This record gives sequence, C-alpha cells and structure tokens, in this order.
Amino acid sequence: MRTTTLLLAALITLVAVTTLSAQDLAEAKRLAEAGQHFEAQKMYNTILLNNPDQLDALIGAGYNLSWAGRHEEARKKFESALKIDPKNADALIGHGYNLAWNKQYAAAKSPFQMLNRYNPGNVEARKGLGYVYLWQGNGQVAIRYFEDLLLENPENVEYHVALAQAFMLEKQIKKARTTLQAALAIEPSHRVANDLFQNTHAVAVPVELDIWTGYSETGDMGTFNLRTVQLTAQVTKKMRMYLKYDNSLSLDLASLVRTNQEAQAFSIGAVIPSGPKLISRVEYGARFLPDNAIQQVFSTEQVYFLSDKISLKGGGFVGLSSKINNEWLAYCSVRVPISTVYAIEPYYFFARVEGAPRSENRFMLNNQFRSKKGYELNIGALYGIAGLPRDAAQDKIYGSYITTILPFSRTVWGQASVRWEKFPTGDLLAFGFGVKLRLER
Repeated sequence: MRTTTLLLAALITLVAVTTLSAQDLAEAKRLAEAGQHFEAQKMYNTILLNNPDQLDALIGAGYNLSWAGRHEEARKKFESALKIDPKNADALIGHGYNLAWNKQYAAAKSPFQMLNRYNPGNVEARKGLGYVYLWQGNGQVAIRYFEDLLLENPENVEYHVALAQAFMLEKQIKKARTTLQAALAIEPSHRVANDLFQNTHAVAVPVELDIWTGYSETGDMGTFNLRTVQLTAQVTKKMRMYLKYDNSLSLDLASLVRTNQEAQAFSIGAVIPSGPKLISRVEYGARFLPDNAIQQVFSTEQVYFLSDKISLKGGGFVGLSSKINNEWLAYCSVRVPISTVYAIEPYYFFARVEGAPRSENRFMLNNQFRSKKGYELNIGALYGIAGLPRDAAQDKIYGSYITTILPFSRTVWGQASVRWEKFPTGDLLAFGFGVKLRLER
C-alpha cells in the first residue's frame, strides 16, 4: 500500500511539473513573439536551470535571443538543441536564420541544406535558402528558389515580395513591379509590398539620360544654353559609370556670364559600393576655359551610412592647370531624417585657389522633402566668406536655392532648379530645367 501511495504521489508530481513547464514554455514563447525578449529569456533560463536538456526551451531560447540580436548566444542554444536531436526541423530552421541575420551567409546555408536532406523538398528549407541567397546579394539564385515556391503556392504574398526583392537586386525593375502588383492583387493592404512598389519608381535603372538647359543672369547680362548632358549605365552588378558634358560654369560663374564666355567640361565617372555601408564616386575630366586654358579635374565623394537612415558624406575636387592657378575644394555633410518625408542636411565647403588672398568658406543647409512616389523638393540657404583680402569692404556670400524632381512616368522624370547668390561683386540668378529618361529592363 505504501509503495502504491509513493508511486501515485510521484506520478502526480511529474504531471504537475510537466504541466507547469508547458505553461511556462507557452508564456515564454508569447513574450518572445511580443518582443518582450528580456522577460522571455528569464523564463527560459529558469526552465533550463531545472532541466538543461529541455529541447523546446533550448529552441525557444535560441529564437528569442536571435530576435533580440544576441546572435552568438542564440547559436549556442541551437547547437545544444541539435546535439540532442540533429534532425529537429525547428532547431535547424532557427539556426539557419540566426546565422544569416548575423551575416554568416556561407554557414547559414548548411542547416537548411541538412533539413532538405532529411526531408527532401521541404518548403521551409528551400525558403530559407532563398532568403540566405537574397540577403547575401545573389539575386539570380534567389529568383530560382522563390519562382519554384510560387509555382507550388501562387497565392503566397511572402514569396511574391521576396521574388520582387530579388528582381530589384538584379535591376530587373519591370519584373519586380509586375510581381508586386500580383502580390497587391491578393492582399492590397500589405505594407511591405506597397512600400516596395513605390520604391520601384525611384530605384536606379540600367540606363539613364539626363539633359539640362539653363539661364543665368548677373547685372544686365544673361546667358541661356545647354547646361549638362549625362549618360549613366549599370556596367556591372555593383558599378555604375557615366559620361558627362558640363557647360554649367558658363551659366553659374558670374565672371564668365558677364564676359559671355564658354567654359565646357567633359568627364567620366563611376559609382561603386565599397561595402554594405559605403558608396564611393570617382570622376576625372577636363575643363576648357577661356584663353585656351585647360584644367584637369579629379573629384570624389564618399557616402557612409551610419544606419538605415542617417548618412555622412565627404568629398571634393582638385583642378590642375599649367595656365591658370590650381584650385581645390573639400566638403562634408550629415543627412538626418526628421520624419518619413523630411530630412535636413547641413554642409560645410572649404575652397582654395592658389594665389588668392585667403580661402573661401561656405555653410549650407538643405531641407529635403521626398514622397514615397519619388517626388522630391530641396530648399536650402547658404552663407559664406569669399576668398578676398581681409580688408575688403564686402566679403560675404549669401544665397538660396530650390530644386525639384518630378517623376511624370516610369520612363520620364522632370527636373528643375532656381538659385540666387549675392557675391561681393554682384548678384547671380540661375534657372535650370531638365529631363531624365530611364530605360528599365
């Protein structure tokens, strides 16, 4: 009788502990999915303290830590779970995504490949591999995975969105837009699909042609002619190159406007991502100035993204010539978003011309308004000190400007600018009008 009583008591205790553990696991999972990662981890730690090999707790803790961005701790939890059950699908999936979110893309493929071996054709395994290739930047392979998944489940909006992202990665904008339209036909309110669809109108296309004309006036003299022609093309997956004809000096430089002289320039340049957070631009060209003076110009710009929104910019140019004084300019700025449609960007410019009494300094504040559909308005003001002798009666520079981008259609965008500057030697007023032609594929 006593033995029976003890066995019954043990059984009741086991059931109570198991029930309590299941309730704790359910509550920890709820907290983790609600984003309360600290509270969820405390519960998982308590469960694992009493039972270090509790498989569901190890896997749940791994997901929770991964969602919290604690990827190395999450990796250890998933590896512990897989030592207990190497074929556990939840552990393999979590392990793969955790490695991918930590940008360990080569290692992230292995758990999904193992899951596919244990369970050939597994949807989660193929989806996971598709995302790893997508995040790694291999759009072509990602396209194959998500196209196959869509053939099996054409109503899955997630697959449509991922496929569109892969198309955009490969600069296949038309296909991305068509895929997103199909997704929105299924779920019109899908936020990510809507945002991506709007972004397809602003993303760089394989070929662009910019043509600007302009009018400048200083005093009683004015000049109207072609300002800029630029042809830009995506020559490799990561590099864009451009050829540019620039006649803007004769429109914007007051001394040339007054004498009605031309100052044309021809240049070639490239824009290259130098990593996930840095974009570099380099350009070389020649300016043909009055009196047969030729100036070689080297310029560069670096944009570093501190986060998804805040970026730092720095750059400048050097102009070298055997007939006129050499000159150089350097500038820097920081772009800070204030809201989803408005950002401010203060600039500082420092310029020097050999032989000038002193350097020129300018401060500029740009206010940028940009809609989801690609419409953009920039309004700014500048203040500076000209490179004149310190005892000059007037050495201040003032100015303001407005520029706008108007995407009339997917192929044709309008561009316009108005600029006014007050120099010690007079005022300058310049108008510019342009069109951008975009060839998609």
